[in-house]
Amino acid sequence: MADGESLLHAARNWVGTPGRRVDRSSQNRLKQWILFDGNRERVATALLAAVFALLLVLGGVWPIEYQELLSETTMVQTVFNTLLSGTILLVSIVVSIAAVGISQELTSLGDQSERVETTMDFQAAIEDHGIVDVSPARPGQFTAVVLRSIKQRANELQELEGAGDASSDDYREDVDRLQADIQSNTEEVLTTLSRVPKGSTDELLTGLNYDSSWQLYQSRRILTKYDDQLTDEERTVIEDIVDTLHKLMVCREYFKTLYYKLELSDLSTTLLTVSLPIIVFITYVLLALDTGLFPDVSLVGYTPLTVFISFAYTLALAPYAVLTSYILRAATVTKLTPEEGPFLLDADRETAYDDQEAVN
Repeated sequence: MADGESLLHAARNWVGTPGRRVDRSSQNRLKQWILFDGNRERVATALLAAVFALLLVLGGVWPIEYQELLSETTMVQTVFNTLLSGTILLVSIVVSIAAVGISQELTSLGDQSERVETTMDFQAAIEDHGIVDVSPARPGQFTAVVLRSIKQRANELQELEGAGDASSDDYREDVDRLQADIQSNTEEVLTTLSRVPKGSTDELLTGLNYDSSWQLYQSRRILTKYDDQLTDEERTVIEDIVDTLHKLMVCREYFKTLYYKLELSDLSTTLLTVSLPIIVFITYVLLALDTGLFPDVSLVGYTPLTVFISFAYTLALAPYAVLTSYILRAATVTKLTPEEGPFLLDADRETAYDDQEAVN
């Protein structure tokens, strides 16, 4: 059981994200393509191709047993009947969820006006903050503007003289850590953003790598720890960093909501498009199996029945492959941003209380 659990854990770490942040420049390219960059329909097609190849390999390794297994028409029909019922149920569930999502958009004129005004007020707050004259309309550009503002304020804080003499070294160390983290995080996200096509859904995900939670914690810690020693200019800069990080978190959560809405719409459309032909095809397979009109010939250990059943089974899994490809990315997005505000779930991040817990 321990070996099985280890294999399961390793598999989950490969298809998932072992950490809380994803560096797109250093991750395995295949894994990154499956989780983020790949078109969902192409990812689903790749999964189906892998299943078909696996079935053919199994047919080649155990040709006699595999052929006898597929010759059991009743058992094969039971499998395809189960897949047919499952496909119909899957489509019903996804369409019902999509209908619930659509129903939430059917609100009154006042609610719609309030939504638009809230968004405009948020953009106006960014403009009033002096970050930019006119807030960018594209999500990726908006994220870039906010990140550059945080980076600029962190650089300004580092260039200031620092706190009182008694704790100037500690203060300088804390500020340098904050500035270095903001610098590296910003460059990473801006590099990712430069590779994302404008107008794509990926624009909504460009801020996922940014570790704003630890930076917010560190900024508030500096503000509290060195409260009596900070100059008015230093205090203003740190408060600006805290406020801008707060705005970044809010817009990131809003962009994540937009992403889920678009992703659910794409999933529903793709699943409906794929499922109807698959239902018709599975019905045809069930009728074809009843006829038993498959020639008893073999080529390199493969018979027409082996190839046909393997291909039919693979196609019958198409709706599930589509669902898997979409859920993989949505689940990864959720895992990357589980925390809100200054709460941390990343074990690699240090806080001031970690040392106290180790002592106690």
